[in-house]
Amino acid sequence: MEKSLFAILLGGVLLNNYALQSFLGVSTFLGASRDTKKATVMGIAVTVVMTLSGFFTWLVNNFVLAAFGLEYLQTLVFVAIILAVSYLVGAAAKAVTKKCLGVWFPLVALNSAVLGVTLNNVTEGYDLLQALVSSVAVGLGFLLAMVVFCGIRSKIEEQYVPKAFRGLPIQLMAASILALALFAF
Repeated sequence: MEKSLFAILLGGVLLNNYALQSFLGVSTFLGASRDTKKATVMGIAVTVVMTLSGFFTWLVNNFVLAAFGLEYLQTLVFVAIILAVSYLVGAAAKAVTKKCLGVWFPLVALNSAVLGVTLNNVTEGYDLLQALVSSVAVGLGFLLAMVVFCGIRSKIEEQYVPKAFRGLPIQLMAASILALALFAF
């Protein structure tokens, strides 16, 4: 049974949020800045890389790998495409804004959520439009999770937290509660 585009969109943004449900890209998610603006820029960069990577990996998979029986190379080829797309997005961002992504570049380029969405698009057997909608939706879900978690972090910092829970433990607990809240949808 073929999924509708709305179901793919809703699933990618809320129900199957990669950062919260699958723990893909969680290092970027937890390590993101406490500044909402920086978290938003990071989320947008990941969304753009996911969308472009989803497009190019779908094309390469269907017209090269599947055509020549080289599906066993998917992960390796997809990683190479993601790195190339990340580099091009970083170069474009630098050309437009005159600022380098710097430390953010490896977080975007090596984000496991980007590889996860490209492999999921193949596994689900999506056509090109479905793969693009899935890539955009997962990227928007990642952006939503980063911005919301940035707000949660700022509230945590305003409160007293017992010493044993400070830092990563309270962040993981907050992320799990956020995941449960999205799971309720």
